[in-house]
Amino acid sequence: MRKLLDFDVVVEAYDGGYRTRVVASPAGEAQTDFTLPFSDEGLENLVLKVVGSIGRARRKVRRIEPQESRLIEDFGSQLFQAVFSGPVRECLGRSRIAAENKDAGLRVRLRLPGDLANIPWEYLYDDEYGFLGLDPRTALVRYLEMSAPVQPFPIRPPLRILTIVSAPTDIPEIDGEKEWGKLKDELDGLVRDEMVQLDRLETGTLAELLPPLRQNEYHVLHFIGHGGYDEEAHDGALAFEDEDRNTRLVTGRDLMQMISGHRSLRLVVLNACEGARSASDDPFGGVAQALVRRGIPAVVAMQFEISDPAALVFSPSFYQAIAQGRPVDVATVEARKTMFARGHTVEWATPVLYLRSQDGRVFTRRWNQEAERKAREESERQEAERQEAERQARQEAERQEAERQEAERKAREEAGRREAGQRAREEAERQDAERREAEWRSREEAERREAERRAREEAERRAREEAERRAREEAERRAREEAERRAREEAKWRAMLTPMIGPIVLSVPLLILAVTLLSGKRITAALAWVVFASAALGYVVASVEYRRRRRSGEPEFRRGIRLWTFALEFLFAWFLIYAIIQLNFAGLHSKAPHNIPLLTILAGVGALFSASLCLRVLAIDPEERRQMRPLLPAFLACMAVGLGAAAIGYTHSLNVDALNKIGPNSYKIGAIFFLAALFVNLMAPLVALARRPSGKNTRGMPDAGMSGKRT
Repeated sequence: MRKLLDFDVVVEAYDGGYRTRVVASPAGEAQTDFTLPFSDEGLENLVLKVVGSIGRARRKVRRIEPQESRLIEDFGSQLFQAVFSGPVRECLGRSRIAAENKDAGLRVRLRLPGDLANIPWEYLYDDEYGFLGLDPRTALVRYLEMSAPVQPFPIRPPLRILTIVSAPTDIPEIDGEKEWGKLKDELDGLVRDEMVQLDRLETGTLAELLPPLRQNEYHVLHFIGHGGYDEEAHDGALAFEDEDRNTRLVTGRDLMQMISGHRSLRLVVLNACEGARSASDDPFGGVAQALVRRGIPAVVAMQFEISDPAALVFSPSFYQAIAQGRPVDVATVEARKTMFARGHTVEWATPVLYLRSQDGRVFTRRWNQEAERKAREESERQEAERQEAERQARQEAERQEAERQEAERKAREEAGRREAGQRAREEAERQDAERREAEWRSREEAERREAERRAREEAERRAREEAERRAREEAERRAREEAERRAREEAKWRAMLTPMIGPIVLSVPLLILAVTLLSGKRITAALAWVVFASAALGYVVASVEYRRRRRSGEPEFRRGIRLWTFALEFLFAWFLIYAIIQLNFAGLHSKAPHNIPLLTILAGVGALFSASLCLRVLAIDPEERRQMRPLLPAFLACMAVGLGAAAIGYTHSLNVDALNKIGPNSYKIGAIFFLAALFVNLMAPLVALARRPSGKNTRGMPDAGMSGKRT
């Protein structure tokens, strides 16, 4: 057991806050000022949550919410960082080092003002050492310094414990009998070794307490029952029984009146709810504080409500440590650790130790030599009996082991024989199974190969059929493409065709007119008749040729043929009228009006008509213009300029012979462009034939003039 060095801490009010003073420690003194890191409301909420978790444990709900464990850890950390800060923290660190060098720990003795007495200081949490209330290296006690010093009381074993189990019938029942039974069971070994004597009052009345205290010298008073704190009276109380087994509240002062004068009674354990609470303005207002003030060196009490399972763990652990000679503060830490290990992760801080003893020792053991001799002899006897029992157990175990091994050997031999027979049967069955399996696999392989052969033949047949089908489709596709290509070429060639007979017939009057204009001679009657006949014939031929082509129904070359036909028909009409005037039928010269010559009007209209047709051709989309008739724009332009020159000549002469009397400029312009029109007219069929697709026989092609109706 390690020695504990005192680390005395005084917490007192100072300048609106608090001051922590280290008044005695292995590292000297220190002080720091602080304010509480939480309000009264925050502390009350913490207590309510802790009590709530204890209530669940009392209902045997074996679960504490993780947030509650985290809550008390955060609370203890904030409290520790506030109280043990600055120089005080440094002093604590140096004191720990000094204690370690002496192979000792620290006893942190807190002296608290009344307004801080109800704070659960046992939850103080150091990030490096954990909870101070669970660390035996820093045993935490609440120290009440009194004027009279406390000396340890010498006792001879056994340690006598007087237990009071109070269970009034008018308040909720506690599991006192179970706690008493568990306490007896846990201390039974110490009782047999005459280290502990455990007695119990027959009833839980205060009067029942007096006779045992007068008759025996008890060292510990253990109370099991209910307790509470009266907020109005500002005093704690224990729930004893009266004669009718109803509740009788007994304060700490009342209890001290009953036990005072019994010098051997050095420790009181109040295993009751809120036995450690006190008034904020009276640090000795609670039951535990009142007992310490009246002379009890050490009191263990509960600062919160404690559940039955937690109470059943604390008491046996605590008394085992006391009986083993540990100081009361160390025994308290050991009992708390046992509670924590058993799953009471919140309630371990419920037991609070109030101490007046300087070193935590309230007993010293005064051994009786006879008792020691008896104990030693009893121990030696028990050891000898134990060794003899172990020897006999060893021999019995060896005999049983030999029998077991012999039985195992025989069983192995029998199993070997059975195993050999089994293996032989299995081998025969395996060989037979392998033979059948080989035959089955051979048949299966033959069937698989036959199926594969048939599948290959079927696949090859299908492949051949697919190849033939694809070849046929490819041939058909190529034939269709060739037919479509030929059709497209034929359509393009047909689109390039122009009316052929009409332009050739038109060459006769154009040639006569151009030669006459260039030579300056008068057109004779014979030439006029030739012009008349060719014009009439050409008009009829152009109209018939166009109507034949219109029936073909191919829209891509209708437009060009129609424009050619319009131009040809107009010129044929103009030449026809011109020949009629020249032939002077029925005295046409004398009857024609001199102010509006007919040929002037026709020539002007023809020039405008030809020019508009030319502009219309030029305005066609370039892609469409490529399909237009060869030399059509040139023919229309030449015809427009030639007729324009004729119109100008007629305007100046204003008679029917004006064409032979045109001035030199108009004369030449008209003649030149009429010759150009003649040339273009003659060239157009030849160009169309030259652009005919090669290797094609037009005899087998449909007649372009047999197309459908006009568009």
